[in-house]
Amino acid sequence: MYFDLAKELNTQQCTAAATLHGPLLVIAGAGSGKTRMLTYRIANMLQNGIAEESILALTFTNKAAKEMGERIRSLTNLPLKKLTTTTFHSFGMGVLKQYIQHLGFKNNFTIYDTNDRMALIKEVIQNLDYVVETFDLYELSTLFSDIKTKRKVFGANASDKIRNLYIEYEKHLKAYNAVDFDDLIMKPLDLFEKKPEVLQALRKRYTHILVDEFQDTSLSQYRMVELLAQESRNLCVVGDDDQSIYSWRGANYENLVMFERDFPERLEVKLERNYRSTGTILEAANSLIVNNQMRKEKKLWTDSGKGSSIRLIHPANDDDEASVIADEILMIHKKEDRPFSDFGVLVRTNSLIDTLETKFTERGIPTQVTGGQSFFDRKEIRDIISYLKVIANQDDDINLLRVINTPRRGIGRTTLEKMRKVADEHKCSLFSALTLMSVATDGQVKEGMQKTLKRFADMIENYHHQLFETRTQRNMVLRTLIGEIGYKAYLEAEHPDNENVVAFKMKGISMLCDMLGRWERNPENSKASIFDYLNRISLAGKENADEENAGKIALMTIHASKGLEFDTVYLAGVEDQYIPHARAIEDNPANIDEERRLFYVAITRARRSLIISSCEKRRRGHDEVASLPSRFLEEIPKALFDEEDPAKQLSSEQVVDKLRLLRERLAARNNV
Repeated sequence: MYFDLAKELNTQQCTAAATLHGPLLVIAGAGSGKTRMLTYRIANMLQNGIAEESILALTFTNKAAKEMGERIRSLTNLPLKKLTTTTFHSFGMGVLKQYIQHLGFKNNFTIYDTNDRMALIKEVIQNLDYVVETFDLYELSTLFSDIKTKRKVFGANASDKIRNLYIEYEKHLKAYNAVDFDDLIMKPLDLFEKKPEVLQALRKRYTHILVDEFQDTSLSQYRMVELLAQESRNLCVVGDDDQSIYSWRGANYENLVMFERDFPERLEVKLERNYRSTGTILEAANSLIVNNQMRKEKKLWTDSGKGSSIRLIHPANDDDEASVIADEILMIHKKEDRPFSDFGVLVRTNSLIDTLETKFTERGIPTQVTGGQSFFDRKEIRDIISYLKVIANQDDDINLLRVINTPRRGIGRTTLEKMRKVADEHKCSLFSALTLMSVATDGQVKEGMQKTLKRFADMIENYHHQLFETRTQRNMVLRTLIGEIGYKAYLEAEHPDNENVVAFKMKGISMLCDMLGRWERNPENSKASIFDYLNRISLAGKENADEENAGKIALMTIHASKGLEFDTVYLAGVEDQYIPHARAIEDNPANIDEERRLFYVAITRARRSLIISSCEKRRRGHDEVASLPSRFLEEIPKALFDEEDPAKQLSSEQVVDKLRLLRERLAARNNV
């Protein structure tokens, strides 16, 4: 393994990659090659004798972590089995897997996703004899997350009901030996405080820490890495405050300021050379973002040429907008023989996606919509995963309640109420209560129901034995389970007149089994348990399962486009009330700044061509209302735009008149 950094990287990248020790802050603009820099930095660390097991590289998606690891292995030609490139939550899960017993949990804990959390909140409401319908479960879930992560605190006027709900929610999690997504960060922090020896052990192991997309870290995530690096001081953070767009999920771009405070001896490097976009696109982005005051000064540049102008189109309405975009993409695809994957169509909100998707479908254009239902959120997939969770962790009441009568076994509400009563009396899980009831001789449960309960309990115990105590392939065990419970027959009964629905759902279940098979055949998972697989699924987020996206147009929100790039980008719905969003306009200037950063991210997804669309009118409900172009367009030099209306063939005089009217309208709005 040998490479010359000076030949592989530009001057600024080389400076960052060659700095092996001490705190390092890298301000990396969009398309500036930060991943390449990080890859070479880690490879350089290894080349200079830093042990692979002492390196911890943290990012935000499994995909990014996997790609980073693969690049480093390719560059070094080393297996690097002890190198840790992972996400924050996966790292936290690993810490808990090793040490959670210090917090009173068992090591076989279950991770509750958003759906599990909502189900648990609903159960807690019912247990406290509150009326479920009087609460917004989503709002409660968000509030509990904010309280747990210390983004909010209960004020003096906080409702006693809400306080009680939160306390009981936490008690139930522990009773079910479960943690939620936030716990994967917060409980390691609890461990660091309550068991300093755990923190010290991790400090001893991870002496060199790197964080990608640092602007997306929350306060608690920053606290985690700051604590880990407090003694070694070897913390490298790479980010761009101009691309901080996730405040709504706890990201805090001010962590850059905190890093500067906590590590005053840091070296700071700026990556401003852009390898992605044309000069015109970068000039537009620079002119826009400079209007934000609280930011690190930087200016992206490229030596790849000016490129074509940014096209600004003004369709009559959203139907015309979708038709124009679809027709143009189809024409370019055929005329220039360009794959559909060259195109990205971005919008501010999900509400703008449907019309675009419909027009693409009508024209036979293959489309990948990001932001739809996750594979792992489909009911049939959740049913089977819930079975696995109960088999693995019999204390998991939430998932037991999901599967105990799916498919139907005749276990009715009365029996479930008796189970709950027995569980309360014996202070045990529902599964333990069920087992007790299946052998009880007190006559409270009829003989037929006892047999039903025993069959269910025996089945769960049998599959637990197969999954944990035999060498049978786990994907085959899962297929056997699906057959034994009669899930296909259950689907056929649910959809008696629609064979296609049944076939679709069973195909998804087969995919789940295949995924488990591929996972367990991976040599890296040879010593892993079914818990590891279930936790992997819980951390999968919105990633679709093995769906082939190649050759499809990407249709997504701007938030979902972060980290992606396309030869040609269409930005639809670039109007006030959408970007900036109406909520931001009504609130404070800080929100407008984040909306501007969001538009900046959208612009910088484009490599060669950028087309911006703002409609004259847009449908809202049953009405068409007049729209105004986004105020952000006025912050971009007009010389960069090629303004047109593709829906009409206009004479040059008509074009001049149309542009004049548009300018007058914009001026009138500014004088309001």
